[in-house]
Amino acid sequence: MPEPVKRRDRFTWTYALWLLPFLAQNWLYWLHPQLDWWTISLIIWVVTLIAVAGSLCINLAQRRWRRLVSLLIASLLLLVLLRILAAVGITSDSVRFALTKQTYLAEIERTDLPGGEQRFRTFVWDDTFLEKTYSTLVYDESDEVSLPRGEQSAAWQQRVQISCSEKKECVDLDSGPDEYVNIRKIGEHFYILDDSLPNAFP
Repeated sequence: MPEPVKRRDRFTWTYALWLLPFLAQNWLYWLHPQLDWWTISLIIWVVTLIAVAGSLCINLAQRRWRRLVSLLIASLLLLVLLRILAAVGITSDSVRFALTKQTYLAEIERTDLPGGEQRFRTFVWDDTFLEKTYSTLVYDESDEVSLPRGEQSAAWQQRVQISCSEKKECVDLDSGPDEYVNIRKIGEHFYILDDSLPNAFP
């Protein structure tokens, strides 16, 4: 009689698959940004929580210790894998940028500037506010956007003001109360500006 129980109690990596929908939304949301990702994220979170809690209870009740350990370490293994990928430069943003870079470059090439002025363009990168952050893709041919705040030249500041007033493509490096602005380089002359509001509701 105990043999069937032993056969069912084994170490397995398949529990990691349960967490993939939870992680996939961060990699795939930009394919359909018009969807209600707040609701989708909530549904995925609730379903994942119920599945993990249910499996924990069942494995505890049936004393399937190997399965229980597998479930507990699955999330840790995924986190380690994501850390390793990030360390070698593979993130959801880098993959998305690699797939869409030519589209942005084509749009930038259509920008007519007098006198060989350096190009400056911005594009919406993430306005879902899922992580209480708005992200903007910035193309700055001068790369001055990456300088510490206040070290940009007068010409750069004028260029940004014109872009904001004429094209509504605005970049604000000044962070307000409870606001954090971060600049990340994603490619040659390309940057992602994250405007985080960690205390925002909800």
